Amino acid sequence: MAEIKIVSFNVNGMNIPQKRSQIYHLLRKEHADFVLLQETHFRQLHIPNVVSKHFPVWHHASYSSAARGVSIGLGQNVTFTLVTKLTDPDGRYLFLKGSIANSMLTLENLYAPNCGQIPWLVRSLEILKTFREGHLMVGGDLNLTLDSSKDTSSADRPLS
Repeated sequence: MAEIKIVSFNVNGMNIPQKRSQIYHLLRKEHADFVLLQETHFRQLHIPNVVSKHFPVWHHASYSSAARGVSIGLGQNVTFTLVTKLTDPDGRYLFLKGSIANSMLTLENLYAPNCGQIPWLVRSLEILKTFREGHLMVGGDLNLTLDSSKDTSSADRPLS
C-alpha cells in the first residue's frame, strides 16, 4: 500500500460557514488524503454542505442535537471505493470499510466522552473487531492524556 496522509482535528463545531472555510483552508495546506474531524456539531437531519474541491466526499456520524459528531473526508486524489459504513447514533464514532489500490481498508474516527473513556473505548473496539477488514487506520479524540502532569484541563474527570 502506498503512503497515505491522515489528518485529525477536533474542530469544536462546523456549523458556521466562515469556520468551515477556515478549516478547509487549513486542510488544503496539509495535503491530506483522509481527514478525521471530531466535534462537528452537525445535527442528524441538518448537515450543511461540507463538500469542497479538495475534499469532495464526506461521511458523517451526527447526533440529535448540535453536539458531538464525527466526519471523515476523502481527498480529491483518493480513489476509495466504499463497501459499507457504520455510524454511531450518538455521533461518537464512524467506521468506513472500502478498497483503495486493490487493498481493503477500514477507517475509524472516534470521539470519546469526557467521562468513562476506557469502558467506552473497549466497547467501540469490540464493535470494530467484527466490522474491520484489511488494513486498519484509527484516529480521533479519545479525551485522554498520555502524561497527566501535562494535562491542562481543569476538570477532575474519572477515566472509568
